[in-house]
Amino acid sequence: MRPLALTLLTIVFAGTSVRAQEPKALPRTDPPTPAMNEKNQKYLDAYLKVWEDRMGKIEGLETKIVLTEIDAGPPMTKTVYTGEASLVKPNFAKMLLKDSANPSNTKKWRHFVADGEHLWEYDYGKKIARVLQLPKEGIGDNPMMAFLFGMKAAEIKKRFDVSVDVENPVKHNDFYLHIGILPKLKDDLQDFKKAELVLWKNNKDPKFADQWMLPARLWFQHPNGNQVSWEFKNIATEKKFKKTDFEAPGFPDKGWTSEWVKPPTPTPTVSRTVSPSK
Repeated sequence: MRPLALTLLTIVFAGTSVRAQEPKALPRTDPPTPAMNEKNQKYLDAYLKVWEDRMGKIEGLETKIVLTEIDAGPPMTKTVYTGEASLVKPNFAKMLLKDSANPSNTKKWRHFVADGEHLWEYDYGKKIARVLQLPKEGIGDNPMMAFLFGMKAAEIKKRFDVSVDVENPVKHNDFYLHIGILPKLKDDLQDFKKAELVLWKNNKDPKFADQWMLPARLWFQHPNGNQVSWEFKNIATEKKFKKTDFEAPGFPDKGWTSEWVKPPTPTPTVSRTVSPSK
């Protein structure tokens, strides 16, 4: 499995008449099998091309997040985190999530910052900031970021078995399009067993227009049976960001240290990065 930071920033039409109302609760459905009829294949090809074009025009976004983690156990446990994130191409991002049951418990915070050069993961329990040097072209090759920022349709088909069911009103309706995803490549098979990407489909109602073809949810099931579900709410793409919006924050106190997740090449003369000033 990849380090948590990579996995996290591992960590994304046709229908009946549009109703001018809020969508119903978004159900989680098992991804369909990749064997599809000609109609579904035609729709899928069209959707993937539209999604590719839409995401290619977006430079940045901000969103509220609900992260649900289910540990298969036994016993099975469920933890829900809430927070927000912002991302700007090619390698700026920040996210802070808190345990919804006890948001003041800093030891369970999920805090990441990609400042253009490094990815910082803040571990408040151990008072360590783990640091990873970022590639110049992006935040990394991982399923979450690939689906969140969009991929080329040809790359999607090469890397995954993807499918839709346009006859199913739960998976294809006025508001949502469910895309089933099965990995083909060895690295992806190590990360997840199956996944489902739900795209926001309503582009008729002006209040939903900015969310059109953006991810509403991204769900993964890992090989060990654990599940992770990312829900993206109130996504906005019009905000203008500055590089300073993604500066790594200073450490809360002098007890903090930083360490490399993987030392960059060539190996630096010091084993740790310089900690950000408070």
